[in-house]
Amino acid sequence: MWSSLGHKFNFVAFFLLYFAASVATQDANITIPLNATLTYDNKELYGAFVTLNGESHIQVNFSDINKSLNFIVFQAHSHLLNISLYTNDTSGEQGVFGTNLGLVSFVKSVKTFHVVNPNKNLTARVFISVHGYEEFDPIPGGCNMEFPVPISPFIRTFTYPDYIFIDAAPPAMDPDCIVPLINSMEFYMMYLPDLNFYADTYFDGIRKMMTLKNIKKYGKLLPMSSWPETRRMLSTYPGTGAVYAVVATRVLKNETRYSVYVPNHSYGCADVIEDGCEMIDDWLSQIMCATLLFVGLFVCFFGHRFFKTEMFLAGFFSGVIITYILIALIASIDKPALLGAAALSGVFFGAIWWLFWWLYGIPVLAVLLPSLNLGFLLAAIFYYRLPGHQIYLEMDFNFWSIFVLVVMLTALAVVSVSYAANILCCAILGAYAAVLSIDYYLGSHMKFILINVFRRAVVPNFNKAILAAPSPFEWRDFTVTLIWVILATLGFTFQHWYNRGRPPFPPPPRIVRPSMEPTMYGAVEYFMRRERATPTIPARRAQNERTALLA
Repeated sequence: MWSSLGHKFNFVAFFLLYFAASVATQDANITIPLNATLTYDNKELYGAFVTLNGESHIQVNFSDINKSLNFIVFQAHSHLLNISLYTNDTSGEQGVFGTNLGLVSFVKSVKTFHVVNPNKNLTARVFISVHGYEEFDPIPGGCNMEFPVPISPFIRTFTYPDYIFIDAAPPAMDPDCIVPLINSMEFYMMYLPDLNFYADTYFDGIRKMMTLKNIKKYGKLLPMSSWPETRRMLSTYPGTGAVYAVVATRVLKNETRYSVYVPNHSYGCADVIEDGCEMIDDWLSQIMCATLLFVGLFVCFFGHRFFKTEMFLAGFFSGVIITYILIALIASIDKPALLGAAALSGVFFGAIWWLFWWLYGIPVLAVLLPSLNLGFLLAAIFYYRLPGHQIYLEMDFNFWSIFVLVVMLTALAVVSVSYAANILCCAILGAYAAVLSIDYYLGSHMKFILINVFRRAVVPNFNKAILAAPSPFEWRDFTVTLIWVILATLGFTFQHWYNRGRPPFPPPPRIVRPSMEPTMYGAVEYFMRRERATPTIPARRAQNERTALLA
């Protein structure tokens, strides 16, 4: 399929390209004219789709080269199939292999490019693009020290379970990199629609991140971190595709020159199949995710009524979080075993907290743990939606001090009104637990509110990662957030109505010191109500001649 992208192309080149794309397995040659007019915002000279059948090959030549050009960047993009791009020059064969490829050729000795589909019996749809640059424009990847070819104008992505590395070779002002450009690289990112793995969506995203105008329009600038200038580290969101672009700039007197690297992409998972990538890949996580729906709804609507059960669940979830982090820091074990150990420890923590209420029955202290859990959730939301990457928060002391401060301030703010605070904690935390299951089936990003905190606690160097959370107004995220708000509101209102006329807290099952007067908030209120209901009549004093008449 032909795509003009706003440029006028030669009809003969179009015919040759169409003919080459329609040939089954034969090799073909096409010639691309390089005489299109360049603008400051758009350096693209040519762009078109070509179909490569299994084990087929296309040779690309150039004609009508614009005299103002100094070098070109030839790009070839495939969706999920790896292809090869190489050229033969006087210094030997240069080639790259992957899905987002690019090579540089200087027009003084323009090269012939070869695009190969090495996959047997698999057809690859490839987008070919050529960008032209003038004499004083920076050379993308011209000061390469680690990439496979001397001048590497492409971006490399390395996807891991918790983070993604984006690397680009430094730009240069000359082919020999005598004077490298320092602090001249800007990284951009554009998210693709969630759980959309279609080729058309992928190519649309790649083409939007090829020119400076579209990069500024659609892309999001990634801030610097303590990594070198040539690297960015991002938190991984499996199933959410993203396209990455790098712009190299050079200030020449009062004029700014630039060049754009070959864009790359990632779906946030190492192994991508036609249907996408698996969100939760172990059976224990799936069982726990399904159980959360029923437990969350129970806590949201009946947590305060079944106070002792709520105490156990508050201790259970606190124990799971603490144990998960501690074991992950101490030992390296499989995820199912880690979750199983955390769940067993959570049962132990829940039993301890239930026993604390059974022995002492102090409502203010009992409600403190759910209030801390609510503060933990609010601090996690703050971290998840933190605008930009703050360098000073890379230090663990700074980050965890602020995190704990948010947790404590939230707990102190709500624990002073124990009765309302407990119902509020049940409604918000229970609703969040319930929507986590919905989040799993819809594929939104609500779960990463907590996952990013766990990553920050246990994943090495995650303090340098840029979260770059997807927009909360994607329809999936908006739907899950709306359900969360509605459930929390209904749960808070229902529990207030359901517990009307009852004691604020149930009487404690056992008091360690029975000789002490009841001083608990709930017990005091309960006994005061009974005294008001049955008032006592004071006894009359004996009267004599000294008794006053109005006594």
